[in-house]
Amino acid sequence: MKYLKNCFLLIAIFISSASTAVFADDFKSEVIIAEKDTTQNKVVCYEVFGMDCPGCQSALEKQVKKIDGVADAKASFKEKQVVIDLKPDAKVSDEEIEKHIKKANFTPGKKIEPVKNEE
Repeated sequence: MKYLKNCFLLIAIFISSASTAVFADDFKSEVIIAEKDTTQNKVVCYEVFGMDCPGCQSALEKQVKKIDGVADAKASFKEKQVVIDLKPDAKVSDEEIEKHIKKANFTPGKKIEPVKNEE
């Protein structure tokens, strides 16, 4: 009887953790929205290929933030892009950004328009 209780407990834990992983994506959107005031800071966005996990996102963000003139960077492996918030007086070239994307071991794509929050 004790064995049966333990089996049911293990099955309940497994179902609970599996359902959390499945339904967590429903509540979390990976669309990156440029919500900052773009009159102060310039926002640029690039396609990035080769990211396939949240760890990849973090590695890319960390590498891009090392660029002098970058205020912030948000990457998304699902959207295959990185949105970079540049400081108002920054003079950062596309080549410099692409160099840091490559340094993080990813392939830079074309420069794209960031999605703007229209609320």
